[in-house]
Amino acid sequence: MLGFSSTQSRTLHLTWIAFFLTFVAWFNMAPFNTTIILQLGLTQSEVNILMICNVVLTIPARIVIGSMTDQYGPQKVFSGLLLFSGLVCIAFSLCKSFEGLLVTRLLMGIVGGGFVVGIKMIAEWFPHNKMGVAQGIYAGWGNFGAAAAAFSLPLIALPFSVDIGWRIATAFSGVLCIIWAFVYFRFCQDIPERSQDFKMATHSTIKVYTRKDLFLQSLVLLPIYGSLALFVWKLSGHPFTLIPSPLSWLLMLGLSGVFAIQVFRCWQVNLPQIKQADPGEEKYSFSQVAILSMVYSLTFGSELAIVSIFPQFLETTFSLSVGLAGMLGASYAFMNLVARPSGGWASDRFGRKQILILLVLGGMVTHGLIGEINSTWQLPNAIALVLIGSIFFKAGNGACFAAVPLIKKRLTGQIAGLTGAYGSVGAVCFLTLYSFVSPQEFFKIIAAYAFLVFLALLFLKPFPSSQKYNI
Repeated sequence: MLGFSSTQSRTLHLTWIAFFLTFVAWFNMAPFNTTIILQLGLTQSEVNILMICNVVLTIPARIVIGSMTDQYGPQKVFSGLLLFSGLVCIAFSLCKSFEGLLVTRLLMGIVGGGFVVGIKMIAEWFPHNKMGVAQGIYAGWGNFGAAAAAFSLPLIALPFSVDIGWRIATAFSGVLCIIWAFVYFRFCQDIPERSQDFKMATHSTIKVYTRKDLFLQSLVLLPIYGSLALFVWKLSGHPFTLIPSPLSWLLMLGLSGVFAIQVFRCWQVNLPQIKQADPGEEKYSFSQVAILSMVYSLTFGSELAIVSIFPQFLETTFSLSVGLAGMLGASYAFMNLVARPSGGWASDRFGRKQILILLVLGGMVTHGLIGEINSTWQLPNAIALVLIGSIFFKAGNGACFAAVPLIKKRLTGQIAGLTGAYGSVGAVCFLTLYSFVSPQEFFKIIAAYAFLVFLALLFLKPFPSSQKYNI
């Protein structure tokens, strides 16, 4: 397939299926938002909190899991994460209170970190000239799990009563994850050279070689901890109080302390090597990491947010049933199957920067138009526009992660972890904004941020044309 060897093809398929199942599990609540509201007596504000809970721990998880993947290898980390995912799904299906839902959705956010594990696995098995296609297939077919959850889980729940159907469907997604954890560990192997590979320290600091990059890395960490603080703020009286005010201030103070410690470690680790002689081929530009993180916060962050709210938006705007809204809501994520691999292929073929600029501009225009959708629209026209808009950002995801592994190969896990974390940073910010604005304003805010990302892409430096710079 596409010139891949049998080992490469086996690794690719086993890995995208693992990623696919984690996404089915991660988004198994979205199709049942209205059902859970009715069955457990929740308010819309509580469901909005649960949607944010679903992504907030993905932010630190992707950074930590990226470092673990560099150190222990993707085979072990992905297998363990699948097992964890299955157990959390089963626990979620048994919840009978808002507090139980909140804890399990927080834990489910960790499952979203699985994305960076596969990025590392694919980067190790595939050469530079096939990286975009391979990463696009992995991420595109894996991301399709969000769409699969939206249209398949309601069908699984359909034969059962309303109060138990959603529980059976979400538990079933967990059982699949547990089964695949054993399959992946048995049949998907790390590269043979892993035992001699670079050993990653546990401080989760990415190596840089200039003072400018050191300042930039410190700055890039700020939105990560800021989005976590935003989540604490949401739970402390905005819109209702789940965390007492003194505890919320204590948590924010703790996050500030962790941020300060992380910045200190960045300087402690990197400053000595900056003062040494020129590292030559070791050099890379951290601005590439920062700009690609912005791209991913837009393209994937908006996807996480829209997939979480789109079935409910269609249900209320066009007065659809839960099942039909779920299936049509999957349209936004459906195009991952072809759009993300196509974005990776186009990036390989026509240039990383040029394709990213084109896709971000296309997403900006289409999402601005999506912001005009209301109940007076014809449903087919609305879905068609959403499909077109999703293509630009899904392809943008593929183009973004076609470039990420080219920055510094042996740091791929950490760099992918940081870039991937920004996807969840974007989701937390977008979902928080969604709780304050109308759906139409929400889509227009996404379009406005796309314009800022476009401006940043104008300063993106070129990537190495040969793997020898990244070994």
